[in-house]
Amino acid sequence: MANVYAPLYNSLQARGRMSPLGAPGAIRPEKKKKGLGDKMAGALGAMIDQASQGDDEKRISQLALRNEELKTEELDWRGSNLWNEENYKWEAFGEPHSGHKRDIEFKNNLAEIKQIKIAKQMDEPGIMESLFNIYAK
Repeated sequence: MANVYAPLYNSLQARGRMSPLGAPGAIRPEKKKKGLGDKMAGALGAMIDQASQGDDEKRISQLALRNEELKTEELDWRGSNLWNEENYKWEAFGEPHSGHKRDIEFKNNLAEIKQIKIAKQMDEPGIMESLFNIYAK
């Protein structure tokens, strides 16, 4: 049995004027990939910011605690017999003692705390512009 409507379907009168389509999405939209919504992306960004800020604060508190331990160790060492022996060797022969090592670590910790605080201040908005303006004048 032949298709009675075939000549009508193939005619221009039935379908109108044929023109090329633009993008393939005009025929059928592509599948969208699932991603984060605006709120979720914002929350994720805030979490990353908090995590990076928290590392600095954690490090500062760790260094401060270590400096307290170093102070305690120094006081204990100065009250012991070991202090007299090590101090004598330092004065007589110039041999560094454990107090020097603690002092160096203490100063390095303070320098690192200072660097972290300076880096935080430099990250604040407007700081770099004001520094450039000072040097430009």
